[in-house]
Amino acid sequence: MEGLTYLRSILLGILQGLTEFLPVSSSGHIMLLSEIFGIEMEGQVLGAFTVMLHLGTLLAVLIFYCKRIIQMLAHPIKGDLKWLIVATLPTVAYALLIKLTGWDEVIDACARRLLPYAFLFTALILLLSDGIAKSRHEAKTAHSHVKFKDALSMGLMQCVGTFAGVSRSGSTITGGLATGLSRKSAADFSFMMSIPAIVGAALLDGYGLYKDGQLNIITGSNLPLILAGVAAALVSGLIAIKLMLLVVKKSRLKWFSLYLALLALTVLANQYLVHIW
Repeated sequence: MEGLTYLRSILLGILQGLTEFLPVSSSGHIMLLSEIFGIEMEGQVLGAFTVMLHLGTLLAVLIFYCKRIIQMLAHPIKGDLKWLIVATLPTVAYALLIKLTGWDEVIDACARRLLPYAFLFTALILLLSDGIAKSRHEAKTAHSHVKFKDALSMGLMQCVGTFAGVSRSGSTITGGLATGLSRKSAADFSFMMSIPAIVGAALLDGYGLYKDGQLNIITGSNLPLILAGVAAALVSGLIAIKLMLLVVKKSRLKWFSLYLALLALTVLANQYLVHIW
């Protein structure tokens, strides 16, 4: 991980924690900031580092929703555990499909070039999300308890959120709002969905590194640097969850939409200027 220092790892960790739960795409921002810092990470190396930072945000979710997780495990039938499984199945199927067909490598190869367009797509999703939330609230048709259709819709949208530049939280929250789930319930369930998603990604990438004999990427001299980033992701993740719940409650995702549109245009302009020069 050439170019990675403690300061840069911590900054990347803070960015990861904030952007994992704020609807702006953590993977897309990590990709851009890595370029700015001149950190040479791509393919499996970038994937391994990103997954390790995700473990920090996983801890943030586990801490923030500790009581709810305990209740869910204690009452798997009455609670939302069954719906969490339903929501996770589409992502598992999708991940296995692209892995077995080799499309994961194609997607990784195209990720950077398509990044600004993915940001624009997320911006549109967030505008749609705000509109749906306001409409449901005014019509008083939203429900607060997760149902099968909510879990399935959010699970399918999570597949869309696996692309770099497409926000997982923004996609899944939109999926929940579309089926009538209330804003807070959609946000809470979206954050809970990140638990199996992060664990699954860590297992897949960890196996890939082991199979290719590259586990040294996240061990040895790199480990203290990575752990600094993980700690930063944990703290900023806790802050971001609280902030996002406040934002969703007031239905102000349009500001994130505007930010992503401006970011996409900036990246496109930079690519154009680099190509000219």
